[in-house]
Amino acid sequence: MLENYFGIIEAIFVFSLAIAFYVWQMRDLKKEKAKAEARELEARRLQQDDDLRTG
Repeated sequence: MLENYFGIIEAIFVFSLAIAFYVWQMRDLKKEKAKAEARELEARRLQQDDDLRTG
C-alpha cells in the first residue's frame, strides 16, 4: 500500500528540502549583508577619525 504513495512522499520530501535550502540561504545572505554593512560603517568611522587627526 505504501508503495502506491512513494512518488508523492518523495516529491514532498524533495520540495521540503528545497524550501529548507532557500530559507537557509536567505538567512545566511541577510547575516552576511549585515556584517558587510557593519564593516563599511566601521571603515567610514575610522576614516573620519583619521581625517580629523591628520587635519
